[in-house]
Amino acid sequence: MSAQSDTNRRVYASRRLVSGYAQRPLSPAERGILDELRPALAGKRALELGCGAGALTRELLQATDDVVGVDISPAMVEFCRSALPGGRFLVGELGDLSGHADGAYDVVVAGANVLDVVAHEDRPRVLAEIRRVLAADGLLYFSTHNRNSVEALRQAQHGPTLRLVRSPYRQLRSLASYAVGTVNHRRLARHQVLDPDYAILNDSAHRWSLLHHYITRDAESRELAACGFEVVSVRGTDGVVLGAGDDDARFTELHYLARAA
Repeated sequence: MSAQSDTNRRVYASRRLVSGYAQRPLSPAERGILDELRPALAGKRALELGCGAGALTRELLQATDDVVGVDISPAMVEFCRSALPGGRFLVGELGDLSGHADGAYDVVVAGANVLDVVAHEDRPRVLAEIRRVLAADGLLYFSTHNRNSVEALRQAQHGPTLRLVRSPYRQLRSLASYAVGTVNHRRLARHQVLDPDYAILNDSAHRWSLLHHYITRDAESRELAACGFEVVSVRGTDGVVLGAGDDDARFTELHYLARAA
């Protein structure tokens, strides 16, 4: 197992993340693509990969009553089973969809940059498996970190910065977060990779404890095409659809809607 996969697995399987993800608000991009997906979801079969604590699942269940959620964390799955009885939830790996039949779903959702925990060399295989379980003309929605992001590259290079606040209590918490983040960044920075098409970056998520995959829009489009998809639309985090050639450097992540070709 790669350093990236091993590091990310330990963090995302933690029970302590449940409460934070249960309160996660949806971004304008997520809401925009969900609106775009609703007609395709009506009465259809949906699979959500990395369902977490169900932030997106709630919206999917408003559009269809046939939703299967998969997550690596037993604690997340336990929470979803309790909070969202209308769905079916399974503990499972992104990279192992062998329990799901060919063409079993009309829509697959992989939000919150969940594909970016997968090692670079494994992404094509994961996308090809998603294509296998999608019906003809099925839709895939996913978000992924943007290799062109100026802010992400700055963070990865410089690591944590200490925030100064007036409240002594909040300052103490900020200092503790800075200390933990600095230790994590020093530990993981050696695993970073900078390629013209993609990068593996230790960003600020979860106190700098993860190694995330970042990819350019052009490289992602090629990767999707090679795995049997055609891009329908791409949005920045503000929800605005990006045209061909639009500058995306201000977005740390991009949101893709793709169709099984």
